[in-house]
Amino acid sequence: MTLIMGRRSHKLLSAIFIFLLHLIPALGVISRDGDNNMWCIESERQALLEFKESLINDNNLLSSWGNEDAKKNCCSWERVQCNNQTGHVLELHLDSCGLRGKISPSLIELHHLSYLDLSGNDFNNSEIPKFINSLSNLQYLILHSANLSGPIPFQLGKFSHLQYLDLSWNNLKPVQNLEWLSHLVSIEHLELSNLNLSAANDWLRVVSGLPKLSELWLSNCSLPLITPSSLLHINSSKSLTYLDLAYNPCINSLIFLWLNSSTNLVFVDLSSNQLQGSIPNIFGNMKSLEQLFLNDNQLEGGIPKSLGDICTLCELYLSSNNLNGQVLDFFHNLQGCAKDSLESLHLGRNQITGSVPNFAIFPSLRELDISNNKFNGTLGERIGSLHKLEFLDIRSNMLEGVISETLLSNFPNLYCLELSSNSFTLNLSFDWVPPFQLIDLYLRSCKLGPDFPNWIRTQRNLIFLDLSNTGISNTIPTWFWNMPFELNYLNLSQNQIKGRLPNASSIFSNFAILDFSSNRFEGPLPVISSNLSSLNLSKNKFSGLNSFICSKIGGMMHLDLSSNNLYEGIPDCFMHWQELEILNLAHNNLFAKIPHSMGSLIQLIALDLSNNSLSGELPWSLQNCTLLRFMHLEKNKLSGTIPAWIGERMSSLIILSLRSNIFHGSIQSQICLLTHIKYLDLSQNNISGTIPECLDNLIAMAHKISDVMTNKYFIWNGPEYSFYTDYGSYSDNSVHIIVGWKGNVYEYGKNFGEMRSIDLANNKLTGNIPEGISSLIELKALNLSGNMLTGVIPKNIGKLEQLESLDLSRNRFSGSLPASMVSLHYLGYLDLSYNKLSGRIPTGTQLQSFDPSRFMGNAGLCGPPLTEKCLEDVTPNVGGSKNHQEDRDAGSKIHQGDRDEFWKCLYVGTGFGFAAGFWGVCVSLILNRSWRHAYFLMLINLKDWLYVTIVVHTTILLKMFHNWRLSQLH
Repeated sequence: MTLIMGRRSHKLLSAIFIFLLHLIPALGVISRDGDNNMWCIESERQALLEFKESLINDNNLLSSWGNEDAKKNCCSWERVQCNNQTGHVLELHLDSCGLRGKISPSLIELHHLSYLDLSGNDFNNSEIPKFINSLSNLQYLILHSANLSGPIPFQLGKFSHLQYLDLSWNNLKPVQNLEWLSHLVSIEHLELSNLNLSAANDWLRVVSGLPKLSELWLSNCSLPLITPSSLLHINSSKSLTYLDLAYNPCINSLIFLWLNSSTNLVFVDLSSNQLQGSIPNIFGNMKSLEQLFLNDNQLEGGIPKSLGDICTLCELYLSSNNLNGQVLDFFHNLQGCAKDSLESLHLGRNQITGSVPNFAIFPSLRELDISNNKFNGTLGERIGSLHKLEFLDIRSNMLEGVISETLLSNFPNLYCLELSSNSFTLNLSFDWVPPFQLIDLYLRSCKLGPDFPNWIRTQRNLIFLDLSNTGISNTIPTWFWNMPFELNYLNLSQNQIKGRLPNASSIFSNFAILDFSSNRFEGPLPVISSNLSSLNLSKNKFSGLNSFICSKIGGMMHLDLSSNNLYEGIPDCFMHWQELEILNLAHNNLFAKIPHSMGSLIQLIALDLSNNSLSGELPWSLQNCTLLRFMHLEKNKLSGTIPAWIGERMSSLIILSLRSNIFHGSIQSQICLLTHIKYLDLSQNNISGTIPECLDNLIAMAHKISDVMTNKYFIWNGPEYSFYTDYGSYSDNSVHIIVGWKGNVYEYGKNFGEMRSIDLANNKLTGNIPEGISSLIELKALNLSGNMLTGVIPKNIGKLEQLESLDLSRNRFSGSLPASMVSLHYLGYLDLSYNKLSGRIPTGTQLQSFDPSRFMGNAGLCGPPLTEKCLEDVTPNVGGSKNHQEDRDAGSKIHQGDRDEFWKCLYVGTGFGFAAGFWGVCVSLILNRSWRHAYFLMLINLKDWLYVTIVVHTTILLKMFHNWRLSQLH
């Protein structure tokens, strides 16, 4: 009986067990599949599927997520990790999956989720979902570069278990404070780079109070200014090992005080800030420091010896500062134990002087940058023993000598070689095969020619190649165009290379930037690829503009075809070039009208069509080019009136030159809307009417504003511009400004600098000079000559203290010269000739130094430097003739004659001595501008000193007298 009951119980238990096996999955409880893999929770699987359905998956990386039988176990899906015991989803690694859309709230079903990475996707500017606070077990939240916007949810501060938070590189709203961060007591890694924290004055206090914080990444956050008061009772966290505060313009040298107790740092990046003074010794206390970035600041002096004593230091970046001194002092301080560990040394763009030291003391060196300093001498074997060298940048020094195969063969791992702007001669045989494969090769101004270097055909990985100004005069060999390397940047400018460029777009398919300017290329313009973003073919002999422009090339941003043999009309095909930002067709033989389609260039920043034969009126479509900063149309045959829309629609113009055309009509008041204009040239036209009264609205001429303007990839510094791409920067000095300056015409390139000029010369202007012109206190040149202007010179013209050139000649000005003109201390050129001016020339230290011809044609002017004396200076001859004493004896006459002869010689000698000394000083001051400025500054300072001294002593004397009177009264 017992046996029967045991058998029945066994069968019952077996049945119950089989039943449960079928029931458990239906109830959402875990089980294992036939391969002994853990099944996920059904509700969590459905949540993941719903999350996937709410998004577009461009890369199809979530193809393993599905409902098919083979895909039902979500624990086996790609980028999903589950708990091996419970089957709950713990981690989602969805970074860079090509996801687009909005984050689904279905994720709240993943109650056990501890790791969520959605970085590198595109969530369409949506906000960080507020439901994320339901994921209370999150330890890692990574949302960087996910195209998220809106505010940071304050609920993030409730994640007490959160160890890793990365919200960097999104479009989140500016943060007012970081108080919510103070509750993340478990946080170890915090990254908020590119988040606007300019109003978060509590950032230093909050991050200092996070007890477990190990890594802090706050680059490009516009962090607020650190003040001494903000450092009170605050010490940096001793747990910090990684610190990145780069690209925060308000970070100053006070940050060093905060770092004083952070002795465990391994990585420090304080680059691109406002650090000043010398490099402090605090880094010597960081005995584990491996990487130190202090580049792009304003640090001075040398390298402290404490840096050389950090035995773990591998990378030291000090480039782009104001470090100065002898190179031997620098390297002496690095000869501690750091010399054995140092792998990267960057000292470029400083003011270090001396001969190149022996770099053999750094046996582990892989990267060396000493560019843009004042090193001199030869390289010799001073770098020859650096067999691990991968990166070498010594450009823009005063180095010389021969670079041989023997030297370069010592660097088998070299990928970057920059020798530009020195006086090197490369002595390399025709069949030399280098042991390295370069990516970057810059040899500008080295001596290579006349043949194109054959060894370059061995370099299959080249991306950047600069062989400009290297003396190459032969043709480019055919093998070069058939090479397998994927060049993005090629610069062969300033050589004498001849021949034609290949006419096949496939050859140029990989190039992003091409510069073949200043050579002897000829023939038709080549067919180019749509991948090209910058093309400079200026100063050659190319032809065929029509077929080139109409070839429907998209994506080009910079095109310079100036100074070629383009003899035709400009084709009306610019509707295919809407990405263009810089267009230079100057110095050709282009004729006919400016095409209407040029108004399609809505991204245009710089337009130069000068020195052609273009005619007709300016097309109204140009007013669509509202981003224009530079418009240079001088020396053409353009006609019509100057359109009002130039001021109304092109208010960002910095330089406008319409010189030497046949424009007529008046200057309309809308020209005063050009508040950014720094150079205005309307000279040599047929413009009539009066000068607008509103010139005082030209703010850029009335205030000192930075000359550097940034827009997208374009940086403007005077007429020099740089064009930036993902592959680096391309600078071009081919834009030039013709300036009527100091009586002559000059062509300015990159040295245009601080120039602010108004030139309205040689027109038919009438009326007075507006009084408002005196408010343009930053004006350097004013030319109103050759008009029919009347009235008096503004009495406050002396307020233009920066003025260096003033030409008012050949007008009808009357009245006297304003006394304020003596305040024009920097005036180097003055022409007031052929007017109707009268009265005395104001006496000052400057006006009397000009040639009298600059005042001629003004019958009423008098006084130095003119020979005509003023009426009040003429003394009448009131003395009558007196009878001579005839009874003087001969001896007395002889004695008197001798004495007269002595005094005559004395006076003549004294006069010559005084004249030589006086004019020696004056001529020196006239010819040497810096001396002249220093002299006048000394006189001004002396005047101020005398005034203050007299006032102070007078006050003291009056006080003493007052006290004496009081004592007498008592």
